[in-house]
Amino acid sequence: MSAILAASLAGAIAGMLSLMSFLRKPNRDQPLATTPGTAYILENTVTHARLLPTPATHAFSYPTLALLLSLDALEAGALDLGRGWLFGYGGTAWRLTGLRSGAYLLPDAPSTPQSTSNSKSSGSNGVNESNESNGGTGSTGALIKAKLAEVLVRQGKEGARVWAWAETGDAWMLTMPSYVGHEGINPLTVYFCYARGEGEEGVDRADGALEWVVLEIHNTFGEKHVHVLEPGVGEEQSTPGYDHTWTFLRDFHVSPFNDRAGFYTVSIALPPPPRSPRLLSSPPRPKIRILLRTASPDAAHAPVPDKLKLTATLFARRAVPFTSGHLLRALARYPFALLLSFARILYHAGILHYKKGLDVFPRPDPKPAMQGWHLPAAQETEAEERVYGGIGWQPEGALEAYSRGLTERLLARRSEELGVRIELVSGDPSAPRRTFQPSAPTQEKAVRGDADLTIHYAAPRFFTTLLLSPSPEHMLLLGRAEDLFRVNSDSLFSQVFSSTSAKPIQSTSLTQWIRTSLLPTRFLASVPNATPARHPLDADRPLVNALAICALHLMDHLEKTVFTLFRARFVPGMEPWLRWDRTADLALAEHTLPS
Repeated sequence: MSAILAASLAGAIAGMLSLMSFLRKPNRDQPLATTPGTAYILENTVTHARLLPTPATHAFSYPTLALLLSLDALEAGALDLGRGWLFGYGGTAWRLTGLRSGAYLLPDAPSTPQSTSNSKSSGSNGVNESNESNGGTGSTGALIKAKLAEVLVRQGKEGARVWAWAETGDAWMLTMPSYVGHEGINPLTVYFCYARGEGEEGVDRADGALEWVVLEIHNTFGEKHVHVLEPGVGEEQSTPGYDHTWTFLRDFHVSPFNDRAGFYTVSIALPPPPRSPRLLSSPPRPKIRILLRTASPDAAHAPVPDKLKLTATLFARRAVPFTSGHLLRALARYPFALLLSFARILYHAGILHYKKGLDVFPRPDPKPAMQGWHLPAAQETEAEERVYGGIGWQPEGALEAYSRGLTERLLARRSEELGVRIELVSGDPSAPRRTFQPSAPTQEKAVRGDADLTIHYAAPRFFTTLLLSPSPEHMLLLGRAEDLFRVNSDSLFSQVFSSTSAKPIQSTSLTQWIRTSLLPTRFLASVPNATPARHPLDADRPLVNALAICALHLMDHLEKTVFTLFRARFVPGMEPWLRWDRTADLALAEHTLPS
């Protein structure tokens, strides 16, 4: 064992000496140092403190390494170090440190013809897919600055102003890079967007004004969210030591020990703009403080901030120019700082759960990130709802993709049979809006005068839930219980997802029997006489459907088993595997309400 350790140590030393020798060689294609005022290495201290509930108070602090980079310089390749081996933009493999666009902001669109056109028609089945209607996605291989501009427009900022900034302005990006190919969780990335300064480059140039501060938050589930903060908009009086302070509603699931209720109060001490003359005499030392306050339950109309629950602060103790030597020395001082984010989260989560007794909130579906998500199409452009900041959803799983395929084939068929137009609209703007258009409206629809059916769903698990639910009436009830989806017509939804058989079926199909056998009896009884003998989705691959249903229930059982083995606890009544019982409770409550 000692021989192995000695050999590993010798190899590491030899590798470092080789790297230093390589870096000393002149590179005619790359300047030896980055442009002054465009990139810095920050040695930070991060502190966290939980104040509520009182028995679970907890506080800790730790050092981190981060980079403060000019987006223009980064994307021009001016910040690459050691010919891209020590630091490079565009990828993380075979680099000591690096950044790539795909890890930030909007997801890159797949490199397919579908991603480069606004719509795609499948022809015979009348299915259209439109990316534009859902807000689009980041273009394939898009630069971070271009995606940042798209996020700003999506969040309601004036397009002409945003694109003028993208053309002439710049932004600091405060983030943690990858390390030895490992791209860890980046809990918070901050963009400080500045307009172009007046005058020529150099000491006489005036600083540009701050346009926006964008907070990009990542959670441990692979989801991403942004908050766009603008000077003078919703701003409060700044506290001493900070330049700006904002308070806004909390929308995103970050900690498993908090629900999404409450308010953030964010205070920021700004760095000077990139290339500012002030950077020649004083390096940038940004500071960010985030306070989480509970929402007052006594507010007559809208909730207001109440008690202080959590605090988190990041401040730069030291800032040095981004050079090869400074980067190697920083990594030598903190060799594991860029690798410990997830491990640190797990460690303190264990303390809060097992030692402090905090129960876990299940991960909710992200809030829909489009304006007018659940409104009729005629009202979408007139809606004044706040647009939520979701920019990254969990990828669709294999069973979700299979269930979506079943659903789309059924909707294409039912659209033709009923002569109605059906739309599937995801809460994820990167998911294309799917439209099922009949070749011609039927006389039956003209007589009924039915509206077209629009289904707004929050997450891909809508499709697996549809496969598990024994009837459309049960599905509608579950949708109300979990706010998983919304429709513009309950009756038309029930008609579309009713059995398509022309003859009444007496015997229950095998797949439907398996489906109902695995569900609680009280859930089945919550909608009397609603369960058909055959499920409409079972017209396509019924035996595979049965296997998928069993697999979905098995995963619920495994989740429950794992939590039991580790003695972990959800908030009582919020266990994911009890959603069928919660739906039955809702049905009972609805039936007992006074008319």
